Amino acid sequence: MSTAYKRNVPLGLLLLCAIIATALVGVEHYAQAAVKTYKSCAELNKAFKSGVANSSKFINRGAGPISKPTVSVATFKKNQKLDKDKDGIICEVMRSTAIADNSATKAQPLDTCKLNETRNSTGAGAKGFPARQVVPATGQVKVALIPVDFADAVGSGNPESLFSDDVEKIKQWGSFFSRGKLTYEVEFKAKSWIRAPKGAEWYTCMECYKGAKEQKQSQDIGIQELVSAADADYNFADVKIIYFILPEEAEQKFGTAVYGHTRKLMTAEGPITASVYGEMGGGSYKSDRSSIWEHAIHEFLHFQGFIGHGPENGSSYYISTNQWGEYKAVTAWESFLNGWFGDNEVLCLDKASLTGETTIEMSSIDDFGPRKEAVMIRLDAEQLLVIELRTKGPFNESCKNCRQTMQPGFTAYRLNVNAAQFRDDMDPNSDLKNWWAYVREEGSPIIKTSVEYGGVKVTKLSDKVIKLSLNK
Repeated sequence: MSTAYKRNVPLGLLLLCAIIATALVGVEHYAQAAVKTYKSCAELNKAFKSGVANSSKFINRGAGPISKPTVSVATFKKNQKLDKDKDGIICEVMRSTAIADNSATKAQPLDTCKLNETRNSTGAGAKGFPARQVVPATGQVKVALIPVDFADAVGSGNPESLFSDDVEKIKQWGSFFSRGKLTYEVEFKAKSWIRAPKGAEWYTCMECYKGAKEQKQSQDIGIQELVSAADADYNFADVKIIYFILPEEAEQKFGTAVYGHTRKLMTAEGPITASVYGEMGGGSYKSDRSSIWEHAIHEFLHFQGFIGHGPENGSSYYISTNQWGEYKAVTAWESFLNGWFGDNEVLCLDKASLTGETTIEMSSIDDFGPRKEAVMIRLDAEQLLVIELRTKGPFNESCKNCRQTMQPGFTAYRLNVNAAQFRDDMDPNSDLKNWWAYVREEGSPIIKTSVEYGGVKVTKLSDKVIKLSLNK
């Protein structure tokens, strides 16, 4: 400013400018002092619900989309340590991306998905409707758990303390996965091992392929002898299934095993007709005897119309494919077939009437919830595509000896109710030859992005939402 100009500026105006400048500096210092330092995003988000950006032209580099953050250069600078991805935004918050479920308008009556089996029937149960069962799958079913040992294979431990927990698990499992449609009434009265009248080598089954080298008497005679030995302790009235618990030594040394559908037996309560099972694989491999409820249920289900052993035999996704695996559910298809699943659990769709994109939010078949647990898409009169969501549930258990860890997520399997049943545990391609099998993405049953079968594409949109579309 020139000397001449200074002389022309009134002294009062100069003083006013100085006062304003001093005030502005004070405001700036106060603003800086008022900016708070936050220890965590949880603390910062209480004040800034959507986070803070250092510029209105922010670009989010993390997961998104995000809600619009507050722009505050001062707050950002004071808390820059919270900008973990170095994108100029601290404590950004994901925006809700709820996807509308539009499947209700495309739902079909459940009868549309009740495919009829007309050929390639199997004695193991029905692949399609109507179900075939030797023991009912619904209502009250009485089962007897009987620990039996032998003079040449003595049982160890006290059965009452060993297996009481298993009794409760069987009851709870049946009620939970049948959605309250099945009640297992368990007869378990043995306070000690019940001694068979003959040695373990007398109770073998050559046709069962459980390691026996000979069969000294018929299964009918052997089963009747074991039932008679337990008759003093057990009430066999109305018993539909008898499950014998055997010492592992009996199975390993002699291949001891008992098995039979609808055996006619005499008891103190009168004649009964029951299906019978007794062995835990000890003739071919060493099994875990600390828990028997999973194996017992697996065998019960075969009598109750569940073929099981698919869509991938040996996998740990179902109690019907690996009773000692991580997941203890049964397939949605066999639950539907045998009367456990209905309108509350199943969404039935018909490929012929699918148009555009169908978005579906699902609940887990392992834990259940407010949404459908199964989506079934009718491809034609013989084929379905079934989609399930797998998560942790109340019956999941860790599996030390599983061949692979089962991951949560969506799965899809195809089935043909009139294709032949094929099971060969030594054939790595057994599943592909069977009447049902997973539709895999890069070899995995879990859908990470999408799979396609029969012209229907299944795309994962989120952890609980899928989209169906037609490939033309």
